[in-house]
Amino acid sequence: MTLANKSANGGNSGLSSRRESSRKKADPARLSGSWVIPDDTRRALEQCELFRDFTKGQLMQIAALVEEYSLEPEEMLLTEGEPARHIMVVVEGQAVAQLKLNQGWISLGLVGPNEIAGWSSLLDGQAYPASVLALTPMRVACIETTGLTLLMNLDPGIGYPIHRRLSTIFHRQYQAALQAIKTSV
Repeated sequence: MTLANKSANGGNSGLSSRRESSRKKADPARLSGSWVIPDDTRRALEQCELFRDFTKGQLMQIAALVEEYSLEPEEMLLTEGEPARHIMVVVEGQAVAQLKLNQGWISLGLVGPNEIAGWSSLLDGQAYPASVLALTPMRVACIETTGLTLLMNLDPGIGYPIHRRLSTIFHRQYQAALQAIKTSV
C-alpha cells in the first residue's frame, strides 16, 4: 500500500478528522503568524519550485492542507498506475522515480528535499505515471489535490503561478524521461 492509499483508506483517520475539523475553524490567512506545520516543512514549501515566491499568507493557506508522513527506505511513496490524488513535497530524504518496463525498472531520476512528486495529481482524472521509491528515511508534506485545486480556483494569485510552474516541471521531467529511455536502450 502506498502512502497516498494509507490516507485515502483511513490509515490515519484520527489525524485526518482532527485536521479536517481544525481547517473549518481557522482561516490560515488570518492567523497572526502562527504556522500549522514545523519550520523545516515550512522551509521546504517556501523553497519548492511550485510555491516559490508566494507570500506568507498564501503559503499559510497551502500549509493548512499539509499532512506530514514519514517513510522508511524501500517504501513506496507513489505507485505507477494508481489514481493521482496527492502531491508530495520532500522535507527530508531521497527517493527515486522509476518506471516498470518489460526488461525491469528504469530510473527517471532522484527526488530530494524541496522537490515534488505526484505532480500529475494536479490534472483531473490522472494516474501516477511513475513509481517513487524511498531510498533513505524520508519526511514528506502530503497535499490532497482537491483542496489545493479549490484554493487555486479561488485565488488566481495562487492558481496561475502554480499552473505556470507546473508546465516548467512537466517539460523538465519529460526531457529527463526521454534522456533516461535513450540511454537505457
